[in-house]
Amino acid sequence: MNTEITTEAPKIRAPFKALGLRAGMALSIQRLAEGAPKQDSQYFGVMDGKGVMIGTLGPESEFAALRVGDICMVRGFTGQYEYSFLCEVLHTLNEPTNYAILSHPLQVDARLIRHSKRAKASWPTSIRLLTEQVTTKVTLVDIGTTGAMVRADKALTQVGGSAEMVIDIAIEGLPHSLTLLAELRHCNKTPTEDGYFLGFEFKEPNMQDFLALYYITQSPQG
Repeated sequence: MNTEITTEAPKIRAPFKALGLRAGMALSIQRLAEGAPKQDSQYFGVMDGKGVMIGTLGPESEFAALRVGDICMVRGFTGQYEYSFLCEVLHTLNEPTNYAILSHPLQVDARLIRHSKRAKASWPTSIRLLTEQVTTKVTLVDIGTTGAMVRADKALTQVGGSAEMVIDIAIEGLPHSLTLLAELRHCNKTPTEDGYFLGFEFKEPNMQDFLALYYITQSPQG
């Protein structure tokens, strides 16, 4: 079901804080220089009075191409908004944390891609890869009608891999279990590098499951 997706929404100027970025979300950074490569990174957070902190995606990576004073373009997707902004590199440190501090943008260019909001959640959830018979317990981070993000101790499969997600929820106080076919769309290390954030897209849920997802998205539970 693609009823929530639009690719025709115009770009708008929006406050940076309106993006609702969370630690671990993926983004890319690229110096404004001819031939400069994009570098996959992750958002760590905002340091009051200092700037925006981002980190590399793995312990073997470093911001080798970034220098203090570089002007860069940052791009990303929050799950609802596609965004971009220009910034200046204020500081880099490759050991031991591999991070960079960027100037804090007051506003960003943003385009609404998905109308549906994601609800923060923490419910019993398990994932079974379709190529294996092993079921793994994970922590649900957020959920919407088209997908969910979970936290796992390891990268369960490659991007594009299919899995079966089982999520235990409650509707009007009654227990309900959702079993959904999903595809892994992104996999990023957590900021502390002791786990992974996995973003899954649901593959054609039936109407009953879609309505259940809509209900819990509009009425988030603890």
